[in-house]
Amino acid sequence: MVSNINISINYQILILLILAIFYLLVHNAEKEKYILFWGSAWGFDLIRYVMEYAIEYGDLPNTILSQMIIYGLLVISSILFTYGFQSFFEVNFLQKSLWIISLSLGWYAVNKILGSSNYMAVIPMYIFLGVMSIFAGTLIFKNFKSSKVISSFVIGILLILMGVREATFPLIKHFNLTNYLVDFDLLYSLKVILAIVLLMQFYEIASNILAIIFHKQEELMKSLNKEKEWLRVTLMSIGDGVIATDSYGNIEFMNPTAEKLTGYKEEEVLGKKIDEIFNIINEDTKEKAEIPIEKVLKTGEITGLANHTALISKNGQVISIADSAAPIKDEKGNVIGTVMVFRDISDKREYEKLLKQYEFIVKSSAEGIGSFNLEGIIQTWNKGCEKIYGYKAEEIIGKSIYTLIPDFEKEKMENILKSLMKGEEVKSYEGIRIRKDGKFINVFVSIAALKDELGRYVGVSFISHDITENKKAEQILRRYKLLFDNINDIILFAKYENGKIIEVNKAAMEAYGYEMEELLNMDIFELCNCDKEELTQLLDVEAEKGVLLNLQHKRKNGSKFYVEANIVSVDFENEKLIMTIIRDITERKLAEEKLEHMGTHDILTGLYNRNFFEEKMSFIEKNNIIPTVIIVCDVDGLKLVNDTMGHKAGDMLLKTAAEVLRKCFRGQDILARIGGDEFAIILPHTSSDIVEKIVSRIKKVIENSKFTIENYNIALNMSIGYAVKNNSFDKMEEVFKEADNNMYREKLFHKRSSYRKVLDSILKMFEIRQPRLQKHLKGVKEVLVNFAEYLKLSRVRIKNLELLAEFHDIGMIGISDKILSNIDNLNEEEKLEFQKHCEIGYRIAMSSPDLAHLADMILMHHEWWNGQGYPLGVKGEDIPYECRILAIVDAYVQMIDEEEKGLSKEQALKEIRKMAGIQFDPILVEKFLAFMKD
Repeated sequence: MVSNINISINYQILILLILAIFYLLVHNAEKEKYILFWGSAWGFDLIRYVMEYAIEYGDLPNTILSQMIIYGLLVISSILFTYGFQSFFEVNFLQKSLWIISLSLGWYAVNKILGSSNYMAVIPMYIFLGVMSIFAGTLIFKNFKSSKVISSFVIGILLILMGVREATFPLIKHFNLTNYLVDFDLLYSLKVILAIVLLMQFYEIASNILAIIFHKQEELMKSLNKEKEWLRVTLMSIGDGVIATDSYGNIEFMNPTAEKLTGYKEEEVLGKKIDEIFNIINEDTKEKAEIPIEKVLKTGEITGLANHTALISKNGQVISIADSAAPIKDEKGNVIGTVMVFRDISDKREYEKLLKQYEFIVKSSAEGIGSFNLEGIIQTWNKGCEKIYGYKAEEIIGKSIYTLIPDFEKEKMENILKSLMKGEEVKSYEGIRIRKDGKFINVFVSIAALKDELGRYVGVSFISHDITENKKAEQILRRYKLLFDNINDIILFAKYENGKIIEVNKAAMEAYGYEMEELLNMDIFELCNCDKEELTQLLDVEAEKGVLLNLQHKRKNGSKFYVEANIVSVDFENEKLIMTIIRDITERKLAEEKLEHMGTHDILTGLYNRNFFEEKMSFIEKNNIIPTVIIVCDVDGLKLVNDTMGHKAGDMLLKTAAEVLRKCFRGQDILARIGGDEFAIILPHTSSDIVEKIVSRIKKVIENSKFTIENYNIALNMSIGYAVKNNSFDKMEEVFKEADNNMYREKLFHKRSSYRKVLDSILKMFEIRQPRLQKHLKGVKEVLVNFAEYLKLSRVRIKNLELLAEFHDIGMIGISDKILSNIDNLNEEEKLEFQKHCEIGYRIAMSSPDLAHLADMILMHHEWWNGQGYPLGVKGEDIPYECRILAIVDAYVQMIDEEEKGLSKEQALKEIRKMAGIQFDPILVEKFLAFMKD
């Protein structure tokens, strides 16, 4: 019987070993958790049986420790079986029962300490394991009803039977109710059958799962094909370019956008290397850039392009792009290809260029541009603000805007800000601000509200213009639009290579008369009235460092205007542009031309001046132009006219003379004013016989010409001389001197007659102007001659007194009629003006051969005996004798004039006596009284 038991136990141990090894091999192939749990459970059962066999039939002592180890192996084996079922059916019933296991272990420990039998000690654990098996069998049995898997029915029955056997096993053993071997064989027969059926269950389920898997794979393939088609349609329709390559960089796919950007069709590039069709460069340096795909193939990581990268398409077009490339990996992580996505960002680049242009204008603007937040704290501050307000950016940023606003302006500012925050339009306004140095300045301010992306107010921006020095300057343009559009100067941006205009401001449209669209279809050379090739060559040399040019531009209507153009080449995003700031300098240019004209022309007459005349003499001499005639003309009596009628009249005389001479010569003749009253004419290719006729013609024209002033005609007379350059060795300077000398000889010859002719014209004019004065002079002359004879003066002195009586008031010619007609009611200024007639008369006499000896007498005929007269204030016998005589007679005649004071002779003589020793020589007064008595 013992032998049979040994055989049975050995058999069971062999079965357990086979089951454990088999289950673990199945797990290694299938990688299922529950198979691992079950195989491990068979292994722990094998160890437990080996220990029990060693205790029962071997040398292993039967101690409490060995019994606890066996019991522990039983617990572990049972838990692993339970985990297997739990994993298989995805039911968690073990975790909730851990407290029962803990209680069972406690029961076992107490019974062992008390010395109870082994079967009594394991009752709770076996009951728990039996209940667990019955519960698991019931679940599997229920699974049979739904799955119809036959092995599920067998496993459920076996687990229920094993559960019943496990739960009752310690009681049967404790009370010795059955044979041990029968019990042992029954228990392990059930376990062996269970193990086999479990594997059957696994493979039966596995076959079902395979069918499901194949079905799912079929569904998955349909889904994958659908997704592949969706992906293909997506890649073919998206706006980004997509290129895919294999692991060697050979192109396998290209979408239509990529075709459009690169210029290649997909069928052209399939199988080609990416670098054969994808040519990218750095926009700034123009150097070749690395293609991201190449880097991805090296590193296996996602890679993006560097900034400022451009793609050169098949037709040479340069397109700004942004892209990235990513690896395509297999399930083991190996790179089997790449995909690159790229897009055209040319519009973005253009926006960035425009932004830089605006930033440049803002930074370089003389306008003060800044901003502050809703609390009034200044946040931005440009160079224009620094110049206007005196604060550096670092000094003012962070301070209140009210630092700049005086107290009496703060309420106005607060009201403006309230209106702004309500969304109301706030027009530009004038205000007063405080500079850093404390000075008040007038500013013209434009402000606007700043909003964030949600439309919320976050602050205020402002543009300030200092109008302190010129408040009435031209109207300030509306601010806080793009400053580029509001600057007064014309600004043009054009491409460097062809001059095509790409951006203009409003000032350009206004200046040229074109609309924006028209200007953008033109190049800068179409606006410039200059040689295109010459300007292009100049820009190639000078534009890099900047060049300032004075040019003539033309408007749409064909009119031309002068400009000052500041031209400089600038680089924007790897593109070379020409920036031109243009200012209209038409007025300045005309002023310069006027100055240039003044450099060669006489301002008064419009004829050439002496400088130009001498240049032409040098030119004729250098080029040996013969024969050449020089004529010199001198206006007679200019000094007399200036002295008697003023320099304005003298200027009119010179203009009249110039017009007369202009009529006598051809356009190619050189007619110039070379001195105060001197004119000269150069007549190239003119012989001496012809010049005689010309001089005769000039004299005849002069003889028939009059100089008219204030509707009075005054004789015009000129002295003329000429000389001829007949040989190459004749110097023009010598020819000019000869002509000048000839003119002076004629002037000396006719001096007296010409002077008298002019003087007579002036005297006649004055006689017409002041007829009463002529009557007075006639009366003075009559009394004076008689009184001189009474004094027994010599005939020479009498003749001088006669002339003095006639011309002593000749200086009155230079005094206005307004003063002469109101002598008794003159103010101090007018009196001083009237008294100048003595000095005027003196100058006239000095320039006259007939009157020069009377000049001093004419000058001092209003001097008083006591020195209170004018103009010199001399007195007593320092006054010429003739002047003392004239003073008495002049006063007497004036007093008895009925149109003047109208005194009787007695009254007049009484007044004369009264002024003796004051105004008049007292001795001569007595003689005059005696003369009048006789």
